[in-house]
Amino acid sequence: MTTIDATVAPGGADDDSARLHSRARNATIAIYATIAVSVVVLVFELLELAGIVDLYSLTPGPLEEAYYGASLLYTLVFFVSVVFVAMWIYRAHANLRDRGIELTTSPGWAVGWYFIPIANLFKPFQAMRELWSESHLEDDSYGDPAPGEITAWWACWIVGNILANVSMRMTGFGDGSNLTVGILLGAASGVLTIAAAILLRNLVRDITAAQTTHLNLREVFE
Repeated sequence: MTTIDATVAPGGADDDSARLHSRARNATIAIYATIAVSVVVLVFELLELAGIVDLYSLTPGPLEEAYYGASLLYTLVFFVSVVFVAMWIYRAHANLRDRGIELTTSPGWAVGWYFIPIANLFKPFQAMRELWSESHLEDDSYGDPAPGEITAWWACWIVGNILANVSMRMTGFGDGSNLTVGILLGAASGVLTIAAAILLRNLVRDITAAQTTHLNLREVFE
């Protein structure tokens, strides 16, 4: 951990903490909404596996239409949650910078790396790991093992996305057994996405709490 000289204006730390809590609350609500809609979509995927829902029917019924609606709702809720989580990530990194803690990832890039191909496979993980360590006033070295919850979150996110991409290709161009496997992979992706969302919710909660307690205590004793 590297610290730099920084002067925090009176009330500035309290304002930063209030903003972080506000963004953590918004991100949490968005994550819960994503989990809820994901569960609904997962149920429809299981119904499709059971043959109860047929998206390829020429005359879609109420269940098929509900499935389409749930999928559209998931897309909307997911993108809203991306915005709120990104706002929290930016503020959490900015809080450390404003307290004089120099990070290897800037607040802007902590968000931006999620949208850069190839780099988005590992850079967001490194940024979240550093955010966790510095928020808890722990030394961070890439040679040390990452906290288990961060590793589990990122593994669920990456594997879930890979399975979703494979599923999309198989259900879009496959038939017969390939179609069934594609639907099964989509359901597995849904389970991992839900797990990743739950773990991310825990990270948002724990990092926000750590910045409220550990950073404030450090300022008291400095």
